[in-house]
Amino acid sequence: MKDVPEGHPVDVFRKENMELLKVVDKANGLLRKLPFVATNEFEALTLELRGCFNELMDVDKHYQRKEYLVFPYLEKNEITGPPKVMWGKHDEIRDQLKGCIEVLRTPDITIEDLSATLELLFTPALKGVKEMVQKEEEILFPMCLDVLTTEDWWNISKQTIEIGFTLYDPQVEWKPEGFSVDGSCIVPFSL
Repeated sequence: MKDVPEGHPVDVFRKENMELLKVVDKANGLLRKLPFVATNEFEALTLELRGCFNELMDVDKHYQRKEYLVFPYLEKNEITGPPKVMWGKHDEIRDQLKGCIEVLRTPDITIEDLSATLELLFTPALKGVKEMVQKEEEILFPMCLDVLTTEDWWNISKQTIEIGFTLYDPQVEWKPEGFSVDGSCIVPFSL
C-alpha cells in the first residue's frame, strides 16, 4: 500500500486500527480466562471487559468518518458497492458492541451468563472489528488512495475534528505539500 505522510487521514485511520486491534487482543485474552476465573475474581474480570468494550465502542467515530467523510467521495467517483457493504457491517458491529456492553452491565451477572453469550455476541463483535480493520487495510484504503485527490483528502482532514478520533490523537496536523490554506479552501501556491 502507498505510504502517506504522518497526520494524513489514512495515516490516522491506520493508527486508530492499531489501537483497536490492541483492545480486541486484550478483550480476547480476558475472555479466554473466563473458564478459569475464580468466583471472587469474576467481578474484576467483568469490569476490565466492560472497559475494553467501552473503548471499542469508540470505533463509532472511526466508522462515522468513513461513512460521512470518505464514502461520499467514493460515491462521487461512482464507487458505491464497498461503501454500502461496509456501512452495513459498521451498523452490525455497533449493535454487537452495544449488546456486549449491555450484558456486561447486567446486575448480578454470573460466569455462566457471560459464558452463554460468548459465541453469540462477544466473539462475533470482536471478530467483526478485526475483520473490518483488515478490509480497510487491504481494500478500502488502497482504493481511496488511488481515487481520491489531495483536495478530497484535505477536505476530509479538515472535517475530521468535528467527529473526533478513536483511541488515538494525531500528533501532527497534515497539510498537503504545495498548497496553502485560505479559509476552508485549498489554493495552490503561486509565485
